[in-house]
Amino acid sequence: MVFAFGYWTVKPGKEEQFLEKWQNFANWTLNHFRDARWTYMVRDQEKSNEFVSFGPWNSPGSIAAWRQSPKFITAVAELEELCDMVQPVTMREVTHIKR
Repeated sequence: MVFAFGYWTVKPGKEEQFLEKWQNFANWTLNHFRDARWTYMVRDQEKSNEFVSFGPWNSPGSIAAWRQSPKFITAVAELEELCDMVQPVTMREVTHIKR
């Protein structure tokens, strides 16, 4: 399994606008890309403008197709306007522990 991660540092005061746009983008992703299973956005408890988004995908090729889609490019450009830093990363599962 592979995971798409996004590291986001949002401009101060733009956090709520960023979250709204990201939620719309995430919903579009889940509705249009079958290999996207779920997605989370987490926020740093001490630095309220730092976020990490992540979710599992079936293959690196699925993530690449998503990132090359016109809607992805447009949506991320809109999100980047609200950010000081954006870093997309693809990671592969190497182990997991379940209860």
